Amino acid sequence: MLERTAKKREKRDEALPRRARQSPKVSAPCHGGTISEDESIISISTSSRPSSPPPIRKLTKPSAKPPPKPKPVVQSKSVPPKKGKKKEKVKMYPKDYAQMLLDQPPDPSAKRRQQFLKGMNIFYTGGDMTWASDATRGRMDLIVQHGGNLFPVFDPALVTHIISETSSPEPMLRALGLKKLGEVPDHIPIVKWNWVVSGQEGALGPLWEFAAYANRIPPIDVPVRSGKGKERAIVADQSRISAKQRKRSIHDSEDEEDDERQGPQVGPLQSPPSSRRLTARTDGPSTSRVKTEAADDPLAEFYAKARFDRDNAWSRHGEAGEDEDETDIDEPASDSDDDTAQKPGPPPPKGGWTCDSKEAQVKNGPNEFIAKKLEELMHLHKAKPGMDNHWRAFSYTKALRPIRKHPKPIRSYSEARKIKGVAHKTALKIMEIVETGDLRRIGYENTADVQIRKLFQGIYGVGQQTAYQWYAAGCRSLKDLKAGKGGVTLTPAQKIGIEFYDDINDRMPREEAQALFELIKPIALEINPKLEVEIMGSYRRGKADCGDIDIMITRCPDDGKTHAGILHHLLKALHEKNIITEDLALPEDPFDNEAIYRGLCRLPKFGSRRRRIDFLTVPWKSRGAALLYYTGDDIFNRSMRLKANRLGYSLNQKGLFAGVVRDPRNRTVKTNTGNIVASETEEEIFRMLGVPFQLPHQRVRG
Repeated sequence: MLERTAKKREKRDEALPRRARQSPKVSAPCHGGTISEDESIISISTSSRPSSPPPIRKLTKPSAKPPPKPKPVVQSKSVPPKKGKKKEKVKMYPKDYAQMLLDQPPDPSAKRRQQFLKGMNIFYTGGDMTWASDATRGRMDLIVQHGGNLFPVFDPALVTHIISETSSPEPMLRALGLKKLGEVPDHIPIVKWNWVVSGQEGALGPLWEFAAYANRIPPIDVPVRSGKGKERAIVADQSRISAKQRKRSIHDSEDEEDDERQGPQVGPLQSPPSSRRLTARTDGPSTSRVKTEAADDPLAEFYAKARFDRDNAWSRHGEAGEDEDETDIDEPASDSDDDTAQKPGPPPPKGGWTCDSKEAQVKNGPNEFIAKKLEELMHLHKAKPGMDNHWRAFSYTKALRPIRKHPKPIRSYSEARKIKGVAHKTALKIMEIVETGDLRRIGYENTADVQIRKLFQGIYGVGQQTAYQWYAAGCRSLKDLKAGKGGVTLTPAQKIGIEFYDDINDRMPREEAQALFELIKPIALEINPKLEVEIMGSYRRGKADCGDIDIMITRCPDDGKTHAGILHHLLKALHEKNIITEDLALPEDPFDNEAIYRGLCRLPKFGSRRRRIDFLTVPWKSRGAALLYYTGDDIFNRSMRLKANRLGYSLNQKGLFAGVVRDPRNRTVKTNTGNIVASETEEEIFRMLGVPFQLPHQRVRG
């Protein structure tokens, strides 16, 4: 046994490299653990030959895993550390962010800003669906920094101002926790953010210039002189308005474009310099409208005049004919706070009323090309949602007539500014048109979405809101609407409006309107020879073309008979003769004395086009008021109704009423309809209002 072991050792020694046999060194194992038998033999070799590096051998322990080989250290270039992500802002609801600002202690080291909002309790809503956006946070910060008391929750007993950046009242009402706009107390003005911007630019502008919604205009400051000659505002505005700003018309404020009236930059804002303790409304200036006229009130004698001047200030700006849908044909009353019937009051304003003068229509004047460009821009703003666009369109409407009436070509900016209704921005646009023959703003505003919405609004019965909803649903053409894209459902009248879209939107020549009327009138007289049938609208005003045909039907009841039921028989006869082809809106009761029908008609010949037609049956006693109302034009009608309102009357298509009492919480609601003082002839209505009688062609103001 020993001999065999010795032989094996000799063979292995011979197989080893020469250097290994000569190495006298004892090598330690390269890995931890017990040295194997082979390794011990190699380590005690006493050969005289030079040693060689030991061979790489596996460990005898099969279970031991070799450690990973260390990677060589490579000298690399210094790499800058990667930029980390910005710290994300904590998501917060608007009311929570407002509460956080309220709870923060003031920073004495912060830069002190102008405190033009001091003493005002403000509720702000930016229309955020869920979390407070950067814009909302930045504006809330600025409200606090400028001294305002920011309210996280609306409290009508404390809040003095509401700032809303929503185009419609619904999102604001959700933030307020209310259902109707009328639930907001009258003494709390609702304004746009641009009101605060006006304060940053120098001094806060009048509240009424920055109204957030057209049907909720804050009261207008009217300064009156006391015995000492000092001015006192009857309706406090909570802001110190310079005399220059008081003279600013609505055109100056609403003519400002968004691209040059930017809000504050969103970013890190400094803490407010003073405490933000919530104070009651009485701590600051009051905006409450005058509710009573106590005998001991030193200003009582001025209230009637102040109301009249305030209403006139608005009426002079409000006579322009905006194309807004009026659910109530009667013009809403003024914002007078007198709950009793108004009596004929003070004389008209110095500037006069639009309806008082007989004005010949200016055709192709020296500045007509300027007016057409501004009119095109006006229609683009009308097609867009939002109050900013509404006021811009309103501003251009006010400027168009004076520009057209200007007797000589406009050559300079200063000349343009002298024209009534032309503000700074409008004057700049006029000069661009004069110098280049074009207006770049039209191309900027005439975007694809505006063109599509204007297309949709050409459909019968479709307004701005419906057109916007259809666009939001993904519809981009009339074909999309007919296909029901995006879940759109059309009414029967809208389907007819799409089918005859081009015919309805094309104005008909005056001769075609006359030919249709001459076909219809004999058919009506065949049914009842005592009928009075009149054509109204633009035809009666002498226009060369007409958008539609308006026909009034009435009958003298002296013989005990009326025209009740005539409309039903007339429509049936016209359908049989293929003059009326489609019905758009049928009257609820065609046998009533007062009924309205809307439909399409055509001349009974090959190739004739569909035309819009309206029939109106009115009581005999209201024929003068109806003829006046449906003759127009819109601007003339508004001026007549506004003047009647200021004189204590109410004018609508039924007549001129006196003794009307309105609900102070909702001026469109009449608690007493009053009594008719003029209605049978146009002449007596003109006479009652002190307006010189004008023939239909003299009533053109647009």
